[in-house]
Amino acid sequence: MFEDPEGADRSIEQSIEHLKERENHFKKLIEKRIARHHVEDVWQESLLRVIKRMQSGEVIHDVDAYMASTCRNTTTDMLREIGRQAQALAGEEIEAHKGMRFEVDFDHGVGFERIQKVLRAELTPHQHMVYILKHYYGLDSRSIAELVGARSAGAVRQSIRAANRKLRTPAVLQHRGARINGSPIASE
Repeated sequence: MFEDPEGADRSIEQSIEHLKERENHFKKLIEKRIARHHVEDVWQESLLRVIKRMQSGEVIHDVDAYMASTCRNTTTDMLREIGRQAQALAGEEIEAHKGMRFEVDFDHGVGFERIQKVLRAELTPHQHMVYILKHYYGLDSRSIAELVGARSAGAVRQSIRAANRKLRTPAVLQHRGARINGSPIASE
């Protein structure tokens, strides 16, 4: 049995049903820290973590507060995992991660490898990482700032603008044989 803030006892099933009723509230909390298309993944993982805790028999006095905390922690875990994946794509050394794995899919084909060569050659490692997090993982500036330890979202936006300026020069395009469609470099 679990206590809610008003002191009434709830079964595990009732607590889960209560959390599902408040799903939109928790998704809004998650969306404040991560891009919209990652929200459902974070929500599902958070719900699983809370259910496992309930099933283990541990007492949760305030299910809503515990769920909010779990959503924050799961969002942080996902941001860190995305950061590790971006570091790997940027060619930086990373430590092995033994925790939760979140799958973030995008094209890693021949076109992507060609783009990576351009990015590695023309951008600083920081700009490269920020560019990948923005354009390939779809994170917003605030999430990227938290992930890479930038002082603000504005600093991230400034890095993205600098990267875009470097990548849009005709010399880079001609030398590397890449073509730009919109902001990010697109494969041919």
